[in-house]
Amino acid sequence: MKFSEVIGQEAAKHRVRDAISANRLAHATLLVGPPGVGQLAFATAIAQYMNCLHPVNGDSCGKCSNCLKISKGIHPDVNYILPIISKTEGGKRWLTEDFFGGFRDEFFEDPYFSYPQWQRTLGGENKQLFISVHEIRALKRRIFLKAFEAPYKVVIVWNAERINTEGANAFLKLLEEPPDRTLIIMTCSDPSQLLTTINSRCQRIPLRRIGTEEIAQYLVDKKGVEANKAAEMAGIAEGSIGNANEYLTDSSLAMSEAFATWLRAIYTGQYDKIQEAVEPIYKESKEFQKLFLQISIKKIRDSLLFHLGLENMALSSEAEKAFQQKFSAFVDAHKVDRISQELEQSYRDITGNGNAKIVFTDMSIKSHRILRGID
Repeated sequence: MKFSEVIGQEAAKHRVRDAISANRLAHATLLVGPPGVGQLAFATAIAQYMNCLHPVNGDSCGKCSNCLKISKGIHPDVNYILPIISKTEGGKRWLTEDFFGGFRDEFFEDPYFSYPQWQRTLGGENKQLFISVHEIRALKRRIFLKAFEAPYKVVIVWNAERINTEGANAFLKLLEEPPDRTLIIMTCSDPSQLLTTINSRCQRIPLRRIGTEEIAQYLVDKKGVEANKAAEMAGIAEGSIGNANEYLTDSSLAMSEAFATWLRAIYTGQYDKIQEAVEPIYKESKEFQKLFLQISIKKIRDSLLFHLGLENMALSSEAEKAFQQKFSAFVDAHKVDRISQELEQSYRDITGNGNAKIVFTDMSIKSHRILRGID
């Protein structure tokens, strides 16, 4: 992964290059940014640049033996630590290395491989993924060995906020006394979940949301999405390629079906039907809930386009169009605006760790009253 292959993040690239040129890149770096903006790709680009045998114009060459191995995830001196599900087999506790083949196949095919995609790869959509103390202890045994081939040993910790408490304390000791010529690069979307002492021992580099045009171009070039649809999807991705990728998955289709079920339920106003519709949503992960709300905001606004006869501008699949056409008869601009506000408030509440059952139930009842013109 070269810096030139990382989408956007020009300020962060300049900062890292300047630090490396001045020999001021810290042994522990924390890449902080919203999910889906390329933290893991950026971390890999740093690892490749630091170990490139023939760097060119502030970037790795992409051709030397170290670059080729790092770009395929097979370099012995570049180690990844990943959030995983708890699994024991034959008395052996599984660690990152036991799941790494699946990760390598996904990430090195598309460096914007997202955390929800990783959850699905592991079959852990409804399970808590974490980095355990056993992982950190195994890392400490490996990291003090001499590098095999590269100038620097590199450890990349993906979603460092997933380290559990015991693991974080063990990891802190490694940060305090790292071996020579070792770089530890952590990615994180919520640094408040990290120990204060871990935060304080890292050089923090912020990564920003990606431009809409850049996301649209990625969808066209990498995913084969038609240009108009790519622009629509980029517009609701909130600067996150991870979000845009989610809109292309089977789970996005499941959310579309959940959205249709939810709309039918709120139209009836029957409490049991509303609960039946929202229960599968509030029992899902927070990431799923937030994505459901984002997609719902877009689709409720699309219903107004259908109402106005502008369905060609809507981000709707062929399977969705018949439903949207029928539903559009019950909305107008005022209703769509107010329901959108309720969905947006629910998104803020979920992001702020609100009780999902209460949030979705309350939002549904209010949306029913708006839809039926009760208030």
